[in-house]
Amino acid sequence: MSSRTRVRFLATASAAMLVGLGACTSGPVRPTTPLSSNDLRPDPSRPSRPGEVMDNPTPSTAPSENYANSSNAYMPRHLPGVQAQQLRRLAVLLPFSSTNAEVKKQSDGIYNAIQMALFQVGAPDIVLMRRDATSADPGAIANIAQDAIRDGAIAVIGPVFAQQVAPVAARASEVHAPVFAFSTDVSAIGQGAYLVSLTPYSEVERIVDWATKDGVTRFAMLGPNNTNTRAIESALRQAAAERGATVVGAEYYQPGNSSPQAEARRVASLVEAENRAYPNKVAVLIPESGVQLRSVGALLRAVANVTPKQVRFLGTGQWNDADVWREPGLYGGAFPAPDAAAIADFEKRYQAIFGEAPPKLASFGYDAGALAATLASANRLDAAMVQREQGWGGVNGLFRFLPDGSAERALSVMQLQTQGGVKTVSPALQTFGPGS
Repeated sequence: MSSRTRVRFLATASAAMLVGLGACTSGPVRPTTPLSSNDLRPDPSRPSRPGEVMDNPTPSTAPSENYANSSNAYMPRHLPGVQAQQLRRLAVLLPFSSTNAEVKKQSDGIYNAIQMALFQVGAPDIVLMRRDATSADPGAIANIAQDAIRDGAIAVIGPVFAQQVAPVAARASEVHAPVFAFSTDVSAIGQGAYLVSLTPYSEVERIVDWATKDGVTRFAMLGPNNTNTRAIESALRQAAAERGATVVGAEYYQPGNSSPQAEARRVASLVEAENRAYPNKVAVLIPESGVQLRSVGALLRAVANVTPKQVRFLGTGQWNDADVWREPGLYGGAFPAPDAAAIADFEKRYQAIFGEAPPKLASFGYDAGALAATLASANRLDAAMVQREQGWGGVNGLFRFLPDGSAERALSVMQLQTQGGVKTVSPALQTFGPGS
């Protein structure tokens, strides 16, 4: 099959697979996969989805001669030699042997979704090289990445831990092989490493942008004292400042404290004072999840002498949970989320194939696998294509990679309803406009 014919075939398969990704939901919907946790088109009218025929922009810099090459590398025994030499190899570096049950579950889910993406996109010339990246030793991880590159990997999917990304990227950059990692720590990016996962800034920027357009000029925050929440506060301050708004204060409580009364009272006192000076222009961000969120949200509403219409409650993707939606103290609150219909379709297909619901990171594995396979089959793994301005359409919605390796994602804003459930109050972008 010629390169042109192969790309056309991928376009047909992908178009059939991704019908409906642009739909948005206006009424109550089921929860989609939470996108964060404390642990861790060729035509200009729309972006290309993995598998569609791509344009060929001129790379911004001339590539060196030393690109990764799959020829005469790892050869599957079941294929004839000539056919095997035409394969393109993607290394998948994940902590498959982790003793942490949740980490192993996420790793298996990501790998399942990558295989699912390759099958449904239609990539017969792609082979996955599964490598265990459980070690916490940077040197060991670098060696694993080096072995994968020597075996012909032209791109790397993974790893998941921030401290592993740099040593993997350093080895992959020697042959200009992009790395599509799942860490949420932006300090891990660089040297050709891209974060497929959703970072705190992406979520916070979306909800702050929506709130400021709705009149909010003052923000407060109440959350658990951990690394993730500290990153969220930093993102909140940056996003607010970029929009001419102010963060008036942040309070932290001990993680797991379901009744942080002292901290809640301080935040309540602050927002009451701000609301008197700036009526209907105040919001409080609560980056919490599950039962803990329900407890903290109810407590804050109880001690604050304000109504939901006066002070907006805001959340992150951790609010994307049906149990949270039943908490009366949070009604009217809003949070960012991917397109519900697209995620629901992915979950249904994953369940049908693997007999279980996908773990939360699986959808990102699908997007990484589909994109890497499409670029590899088209021989366009250069930075100019990976970072194309139009971006890419995936299970989690429209996204594009920025030059620093972070990902910009188009998210919806969902609002909790008094009758239960949520509705879309601000749909996600369907295209990235020029210069946006």
